[in-house]
Amino acid sequence: MEEILVHAGAVLLYIFLFSCLILTVFGLGGNWIIALSALVVTITGWGELTWGWLFLIVGLAVLGEIVEALLGLVIVAKKGGTRWGVLGSFVGGIAGVIIGGPIVPPLGSLVFAFIGAFAGGAAGEYLNDRRVEEAMRVGLWSFVGRSMAAAAKVAIGFSMVWIVVVRTW
Repeated sequence: MEEILVHAGAVLLYIFLFSCLILTVFGLGGNWIIALSALVVTITGWGELTWGWLFLIVGLAVLGEIVEALLGLVIVAKKGGTRWGVLGSFVGGIAGVIIGGPIVPPLGSLVFAFIGAFAGGAAGEYLNDRRVEEAMRVGLWSFVGRSMAAAAKVAIGFSMVWIVVVRTW
């Protein structure tokens, strides 16, 4: 009977962890919940998730935040955006998350982050050189960069889940 309960607990844990990836997609801190879950698993001594693995998982969560914050900006800069376009993209993305979350929870934070990155990048670039075509191009690359950053963060989250699954299987 005890073995059945252990396996049932493992299945529930895995379902929970994969559900956290959905939170990460929506920009709601799913990777940090995965890291917190890994801490609980480590403290309880369940499976072979040691403190070293936990530190790796927390490091991946930090890396996910850094990648999310910087990847979109790097793409905008590489595609010819000026400092104003890059700054606008960054500020617009953050403003979108803040504004969109309360308007349409939880989907609003995700959608508005993309809209904000586009609008902020375009506005920043337009304020710099007053060319609509260039501003729209930078806005588009801001949107693409934000999309790639979100995808990278989810991939990092998947890596975190994979470590927990493998170490507790």
